[in-house]
Amino acid sequence: MSIIKNTILFLSLTLCFFAYAQESKNQKTTIFVDFNDQKTGEYSINNDTTSASFVIYIEKYQTKEARDKATTTYYNDPIDRNSVGIPSFSVNLYSFNSKPTKLKYLDCIKYMTVNQFIKKGYKTTSPTYVIHKLKDGTYLKWKTFTMN
Repeated sequence: MSIIKNTILFLSLTLCFFAYAQESKNQKTTIFVDFNDQKTGEYSINNDTTSASFVIYIEKYQTKEARDKATTTYYNDPIDRNSVGIPSFSVNLYSFNSKPTKLKYLDCIKYMTVNQFIKKGYKTTSPTYVIHKLKDGTYLKWKTFTMN
């Protein structure tokens, strides 16, 4: 009898393990952006909403002055001329040839704010979803990819 119990226990644990592994594998990063936030940089959405781009500034380059200073330092400092290039100021997310999903509510969607995204080290998934609020109170959810 204990062999049957052990087998059932083993199969149950295995099933739970695989279910958890599948769930964590499918988790994609979803970021809620506020276009009025300084941390959310430039954004561009085509008139027909088939493509869009979103910029989230890296924390130490959120102001134009900080970006200009880093660029000037790069060009004026002979030590930095041997580096790979100008530092990366932002995380760039792009959506091409696909319309966003229109949402009425965000109740069942697990998302993070731009501040949470920054605190988690700017980690993206492929794809990364971007949500923003429209003037009519609804939301658009874009399937985006990074291009670095």
